[in-house]
Amino acid sequence: MADTTIKLEILTPLGPKRRGLDVAGVEIPGYLGELGVLPDHVPFITPVVPGVVRFKENGESVRIAVGAGFLEVTRDNRVVILVERALEVAEIDPAKARDRLKEVQAELSRDLGSVDAAEHRKLSTEQGWLEAQIRAAQP
Repeated sequence: MADTTIKLEILTPLGPKRRGLDVAGVEIPGYLGELGVLPDHVPFITPVVPGVVRFKENGESVRIAVGAGFLEVTRDNRVVILVERALEVAEIDPAKARDRLKEVQAELSRDLGSVDAAEHRKLSTEQGWLEAQIRAAQP
C-alpha cells in the first residue's frame, strides 16, 4: 500500500529547522525551478537554490526561506533538505531584507569592471538569499 506522507528534514549547519516531520508533500526551490515531492517519489539528489520551501504542518501552510544546498529524496519516503541557512517567517525582518537588497542591487549594477568574480558571486548569492527571505515573509 502506498504511503500517504513523507518524512521531511530541513537541516542547516546551525541545527535542524524540521526533523522527521510527516507531511503530505513539499515544494523546494531547485536549479531549474520549483520541485514538488509527494509520497513514493522516485529517489534523487539535486541542488537547492535560495528560495522558499513550502509544506503544511498541522494543517497550516509553512514557508521557510532557505539558502543554497542539496535535496535528497530517498526510497523510504524521506526528504532531506541540506542548506547553508534557513529562516522561519517569524525570524525574518522583511524591511531590513528589502533595504539590504537595494544596497546589494546597487553594488551589482555599478561598474561591473571594478567587481571581481568572487565579489560578484558573493553579492549574487546574498541577493538570492535576501529575495528568498522577502518571498517567504509575504502573506
